[in-house]
Amino acid sequence: MPTQPDQLRRLPIPVGPIHNETLGSYLHRLAVANNRPASFLARLLGPLPPEFSPLSNTTTGWNPHSPGHLATLSGRPTSHLARALPALADFLSPHGPGQRTERLISRLCRCCTARRSPTASVVITLSPAHVHICPRHQLWTRSTHDIPLVALPEVIEAQRRLDQLARRHRQTGRALDLARRIVEDWSASGMPIDLGKEWTDRLDRVEALAVSKKISAEDRSHLAAFPEIVVLTHLILDPPTTAPDAKELYLATTAELSRRFSRIYTTIGTQDPLYQRLCKPLAAQTPD
Repeated sequence: MPTQPDQLRRLPIPVGPIHNETLGSYLHRLAVANNRPASFLARLLGPLPPEFSPLSNTTTGWNPHSPGHLATLSGRPTSHLARALPALADFLSPHGPGQRTERLISRLCRCCTARRSPTASVVITLSPAHVHICPRHQLWTRSTHDIPLVALPEVIEAQRRLDQLARRHRQTGRALDLARRIVEDWSASGMPIDLGKEWTDRLDRVEALAVSKKISAEDRSHLAAFPEIVVLTHLILDPPTTAPDAKELYLATTAELSRRFSRIYTTIGTQDPLYQRLCKPLAAQTPD
């Protein structure tokens, strides 16, 4: 579709990008503020991405003129936009260093969204993989709806510990994902360590919140188990032993979990998700 010169004038209402915002989110906010279809603006930059939405963050199909077109529409220099939009920065410097930490599609909490972009209902960003809450407003943002954490101080404390781990380890996001998978497997196949009381108590506190009816069972379970997931993440990043043998690593890890949770971890051997997902793969990576 050819671009007409009059289509590339600065839009009447300027909207600035938010740090680490996705291209789709920024274009949707720019479009809403100026009463234009977001897909129309996206087509002025290149081919419309499949299933274009605020989650979209691709420059596939862009040409060398696309960044300048976006700068014209927004009324902001390309360099200013690139400091806030990671996809644009990568397009301009494809061989640059990129992001230091693992990042995932996330969103600002409702309070931050209202403060930064009053006309938007949601702002989608790329946030560090380990960040689950808005520290300013103490809201859990890894759900479709914000969850207040005033009644869950242990979740806030777990996020602080996770932040400390992330400052020391670049692979925190992967370790966190592995820990969550292990805990989910425990829940599905029988818990080797009894954490039911803590999880039930947190689920009851979430249930008491007005927003609870809008939160999926999966998101509630994730929130309820988050402090224990963080403990396991710590042990994945800083194993209790450097022994190359899978059995030794498994026994040392289960003993440390028993100590940290002050209850007995029932070792169930090679069928334990902890052994299958963590200890066995690590032992296989260790050279003889």
